Amino acid sequence: MSTTGAVLSFPELPQVIGQEAPEELKFCPLAAVDKWPYKFFGHLDSEIISNAFFAAGKFRIRGWTLYYIHTLLDTANKPLILVPATEVQALFDDIKRELRLLVYFPSVEKEPGFLLSFTEKGIPRPRYLGRLDLEHNLAEMEAKIPPFTHEVTGNHPVDDRSFAAFKKKMEEALQATKQKSRFQKEKKKKERINLKQRWCEQMKRAQCYLGVRPRKEPGMRDPASDPSIPMRELEQAVQRYNLSQSVELPDLDISEPAPFEFRNNVVFICVDVEAYEKNERPITEIGISTLDTNDLIGIPPGEVGKTWMKKIRARHFRIKETAHLHNFEFVAGCADRFEPEFGESEWITFKEAPQMIASCFRPPYSRHLDQLEGELSKGAEESPEPKRKLVLVGHDISNDIHYLRKLGYDVANLSNLIEALDTADLYRAWKHQQNPSKLGSILVDLELTGWNLHNAGNDAAYTLQALVGITISTRTSKANHNTNTQAHFSARVETLEREARDRAAEEADEWAVADTEGGDGGAPKPLERFGWPTEDVATGSRQARNGEKIVEARDSRKELEAKHAMRADGKDNEGAVTRDVEGGTFSQSMSERLAMLEKVDGDAGGGVKLPLTARGF
Repeated sequence: MSTTGAVLSFPELPQVIGQEAPEELKFCPLAAVDKWPYKFFGHLDSEIISNAFFAAGKFRIRGWTLYYIHTLLDTANKPLILVPATEVQALFDDIKRELRLLVYFPSVEKEPGFLLSFTEKGIPRPRYLGRLDLEHNLAEMEAKIPPFTHEVTGNHPVDDRSFAAFKKKMEEALQATKQKSRFQKEKKKKERINLKQRWCEQMKRAQCYLGVRPRKEPGMRDPASDPSIPMRELEQAVQRYNLSQSVELPDLDISEPAPFEFRNNVVFICVDVEAYEKNERPITEIGISTLDTNDLIGIPPGEVGKTWMKKIRARHFRIKETAHLHNFEFVAGCADRFEPEFGESEWITFKEAPQMIASCFRPPYSRHLDQLEGELSKGAEESPEPKRKLVLVGHDISNDIHYLRKLGYDVANLSNLIEALDTADLYRAWKHQQNPSKLGSILVDLELTGWNLHNAGNDAAYTLQALVGITISTRTSKANHNTNTQAHFSARVETLEREARDRAAEEADEWAVADTEGGDGGAPKPLERFGWPTEDVATGSRQARNGEKIVEARDSRKELEAKHAMRADGKDNEGAVTRDVEGGTFSQSMSERLAMLEKVDGDAGGGVKLPLTARGF
């Protein structure tokens, strides 16, 4: 919704430097207006606006009435330059008329410092500085600003409350002049927190599946709020409540069986798929490992869960059609080195792959038939096992799911698959670190030996080991975990400080080599040596450089539309595009927008077209 109706017109402007602005005037920070098209629009949209109203001196040619205000902030080393909001509104009106683009002031929620009023009692108001145009330089005008002591008068006594409100207004205004708004930063921070929260919640569910964390009992009342419980019983009641809510958990005793029930009695199934590193990445190996929580009942996990790890069943399938392909350039392939402790490799065709994969997701869950001969003969008359709940496991699992679909097997179609756990995320939750770690690094941290990694069968088995090891390690000692977290934080700070010192030293060395004493700079360098645009006077054609890629100035309209279609967020190329953005709303067909861009480029001189990459293609 447009806020233009709130912008007031104002009477005759002051003409004396330092003269206070009328109280009813509203203002925008000059730097915020200058960044407005680039901050609130996409590449193509901002370029259209920029070329028409901002670039090549157009912003200054327009002329602006400047005001200044001392921010009274320790973080600001000079006054804030403002322009009347009515002049900004006039700019928006011109954009609307010439580009058929509805634009308006950013919302207060997203950019509270873009549109400012100074009607509060007891705060300073902006003061007149002059007119900015081609005849006047901004730096020279800023130099004419009187010092702060000149502005303070008895007319505006500043009390504590007014001073705090004024400082907040100035902080928001300075934030509006930056390339990224506080709203964007807060949004990114919230996204990071949500991501970390998902990792930690994933860890807690893994602990529940393995019986080392109790399920939260819904509806249980906090005994501390129940006055009917006698004081002598209250302490024990609070302990029981905290345990039921997983608030206070005792350290896990690895010499005893799991203290809680295995949530849903799940079967963990881990998948790892290896593909050839070149061409179209044909699949060469499939590794599938299984851990049935029913096999862990009554068994202590042991150190980092090593006793439970012995219950993991592993399968390794090699594809006959791609047996001749071996990875060596980016990773050291070892398709022929499936660890004997896990079993033997099995050869299958692409046609057989979906059926073999499916067999591992149903009873007997990766067990070979020869392991079941006794059970089958003994329980032949028993009813078949009911469908079990499954949890998919992987390390950066999205890639493996993609490859399974490529083979013709989609795990999303399994009705009894309740979720997927990623050991990369679980490790980040354990170590409180942002970046993912490789499987080999995780195994080393758990003091587990991983042989012949990048063999799909081995990786699937080791990934399940990592799942068990991480889950048990997070529950063995909370004090240890807190100590390790603090140690990790301290080590991270030391690493960043060392890297910063190394970068500063390296830059100093580079400048020492580059900036030598003496010399006259050598011969003049042709413009093209700098990657600047060059012009052929005879033909009038121009080229624009972007790295090694040079795009001819007269690209065909058909090619331009085809490339932009890949990024279009509305209908087809000729369909109407209407979408809200933080700084305005487009209601324009794709062809019209491209034509407008070409027109603006043409008006800039010589029919110049920028490189497609500069347009955001």
